[in-house]
Amino acid sequence: MTGGTELSRYHGAMTRGRVSRATGWALVAVAGMLTVAACGRSPEPIVVENGTITVRNLTGSDWRDVRVWVNEYYAGSAHEVPAGGFLRDPVDRFAASQGQRLARGARVTSVVVLATDASGERVRIAWGEAVLH
Repeated sequence: MTGGTELSRYHGAMTRGRVSRATGWALVAVAGMLTVAACGRSPEPIVVENGTITVRNLTGSDWRDVRVWVNEYYAGSAHEVPAGGFLRDPVDRFAASQGQRLARGARVTSVVVLATDASGERVRIAWGEAVLH
């Protein structure tokens, strides 16, 4: 019976190897699906993260005379953001009318983007708790 025991150990090892490989391939497949799902999401027009504000023009029209208000008190501007383009600045680049700057670690409660599109229509995009703009 020694031969039978050897055979059982051999097949047991083979089965365990197959389960491990199958599990590995299943994990790879799930990771791939999650990556595709994450990449398939459309981007947000305003993103605030890691002390940086990103504004994306997700429209088919260029924006001009772009003004970005942060916490309704600090502002920044850009002459133009082309269709499909974006602007990204750290929060300490936004300044109040008297020159005060928003601190790098400051809490951002609202972002409002005001602009004019190529047809002359007003553009307004808000994030957070915007009241004034």
